[in-house]
Amino acid sequence: MKNIKKYIFLLAIVCLPSIVLSQVLTPPTPLNPDTIIDGAFNKDHNQSKEKAYKYPNIDEKDIVWSRTIWREIDLRQKINHHFYFPAIESRGNLNPEKMSLIDVIMEALQYGDDSKFRCFKVVNNMAPGNEFKYGELSPDEKMLLGSKVQKGEAIQSIWGGGDSVDINGNTVYYPDVVTPFNRTEILKWEIKEEWFFDKHRSKMSTRIIGMSPVRTFIDENGDEKEEPLFWIYFPEFRDLLVQTKVANFTKNNAQQRSYLGILEKRMFGSRILQETNIMNRSVTDYMIGLDALLESERIKEEIFNIEHDMWEY
Repeated sequence: MKNIKKYIFLLAIVCLPSIVLSQVLTPPTPLNPDTIIDGAFNKDHNQSKEKAYKYPNIDEKDIVWSRTIWREIDLRQKINHHFYFPAIESRGNLNPEKMSLIDVIMEALQYGDDSKFRCFKVVNNMAPGNEFKYGELSPDEKMLLGSKVQKGEAIQSIWGGGDSVDINGNTVYYPDVVTPFNRTEILKWEIKEEWFFDKHRSKMSTRIIGMSPVRTFIDENGDEKEEPLFWIYFPEFRDLLVQTKVANFTKNNAQQRSYLGILEKRMFGSRILQETNIMNRSVTDYMIGLDALLESERIKEEIFNIEHDMWEY
């Protein structure tokens, strides 16, 4: 009998801390306020869409004109603030209901379905038109996107005479130091799109083909540098972007928008970096400063005039 009591006492001592700890770490289950409407009416117009609308079928014989355009969206412009805010440095502070564009994309790439969300490598001096040429990033490479990895130095032997070695004779190093990716450094996005005139529908349309986040940082010399991180194939992300709420920038709570709606309704400011041309040159290759901005506006106006001329004649 004494042995049984002793066994129960010891069992209680062993199990009690785990029971208490589980009660501390497990948050209380909140009641779902189904009967509460946070406002004067239900605001679930965009959230009820599980998939993006399908593009209409396009027959090549109906396309009488097309041109590929590369453009840049600068998030520092007020009209583009909805792509940047809320700017969260720590992933632990993310609000799934409202995330910046880079947070939406990075969460899908790093913690989403690898077979569904892909991104493609960027190489130095990559020519426009080769955005999807250099292959996909592996899951491990996705997790290190934007991070800085500093290789660990060799451990010095305490006995002197050089580096420490293991039992196989290999040099022993300190662990690598990984600086997490600060997503707030994404201040620009590059977009590749195609403009075309469809005579079957008598309409000038545009399709976004790919997007690339551009990271702005200060290098070791104190100079501001920019680098594109990767390219995504935009049609693969349309279903995701149609479900994502955007921070209210119109001061109109009755119009809750998604990132897909903003991008495909052209609700952003941008400048053209390049159009398809025989020498594959960007605007800055033959124009600088204000002339480059004027050249970008000239290309925009030219596209508008082409659509106008199609209707006139």
